[in-house]
Amino acid sequence: MSDNAFALLMYPSGDEKARQNVAVGAVVTMTLLGMACVALRIHTRARIVRNMGNEDWTIIAAAILTVAFATQLLVAVKVFKMGYSGMSLSMEQAVASSKLGLSIIVVYKSTVTLIKASILMIYLRLSVTKTFEWLCKGSIYLLFTYQAIVIIIVPLECIPLRKMWDLSSHVPGHCIDTATFYYITSAFHILMDVWILLLPYKLIFSIPRPTREKFAVYAVFGLGAFSTLCSVIRFHFLVVALNSKDPYYDSLGVNVWSAVEVNVGIICASMPTLRPLLSRAQRVRTRHALKVTEQSEGSFTPWSSRRGGLLQAKEMFITLGTITAGTFKGSRNSVRDEEQWRDEKPPPVPPKDGREPRLSYPDVAHRKF
Repeated sequence: MSDNAFALLMYPSGDEKARQNVAVGAVVTMTLLGMACVALRIHTRARIVRNMGNEDWTIIAAAILTVAFATQLLVAVKVFKMGYSGMSLSMEQAVASSKLGLSIIVVYKSTVTLIKASILMIYLRLSVTKTFEWLCKGSIYLLFTYQAIVIIIVPLECIPLRKMWDLSSHVPGHCIDTATFYYITSAFHILMDVWILLLPYKLIFSIPRPTREKFAVYAVFGLGAFSTLCSVIRFHFLVVALNSKDPYYDSLGVNVWSAVEVNVGIICASMPTLRPLLSRAQRVRTRHALKVTEQSEGSFTPWSSRRGGLLQAKEMFITLGTITAGTFKGSRNSVRDEEQWRDEKPPPVPPKDGREPRLSYPDVAHRKF
């Protein structure tokens, strides 16, 4: 019996093609959603708030890699038949799929690292204590150190590298335990997701806001928890693929969930920046908070730095709360927030003497004596 006939017996007719179609739909849909959020974020930061930060440039780099990642997956599915049984692939397709798989791994890991770094850079704008600032910077350094290690190890999984796709086992050399390596790297990202969710806990709950907005904040952070859940589901499919007798067939699930995880992460990282699209008062608050933060970074005084961080934290808290609660420009809460913003402005400078200021024409003509 031929390999193709045996593959047909293992998998129902049309099953492989149907799985491929679902995978393509999921990858394309999630990528479009992620890119839409990035586009709105860049429009908000560059055109409305007029203050692009390091976190915005980082998410742009992540978005570019996300598009590259989606393109790689589509090529793997459509050209190299990822998701089909290995017994139905030609030798050339199997080798090309293995080579492309290395590139997919590096791009995926780099994208996830950049998304997490972008979120941590947002946290850095909110830092009101040295401890919180050190924790954020330390987490960023840890992420990029990890990423450098991954980029170095992936091409060295086998020495020589061609042994990785040597299906005939004729190439001499040795390989590391790739399953353990990928388990460790995936578990690292899951732990970093949990750490990033917990890191701003004390800061967020130290800002007094209405109860409804606090519940809205929980909902937004719940979206971040969904990103962590995607990582856990991906880890499950990774275990399935690494222990599969037909990895070409079972690799489809882990790659689809990789695309879902990446784009959900981008959406989570972009949500807190979109509020100024909906509210003029929020635009003013955001610009003022960013201005104070920039001034405090140049002055190096503890109080000014703390004030800038607190303003940024309050701005972010209002953003998370009102965007989820459905507050739009012109609503009661928007009016209330603008009134609060006016109350926070410093009072006008009084005249130098106690005399009544002189009125100029035409105001003096209408003065009642």
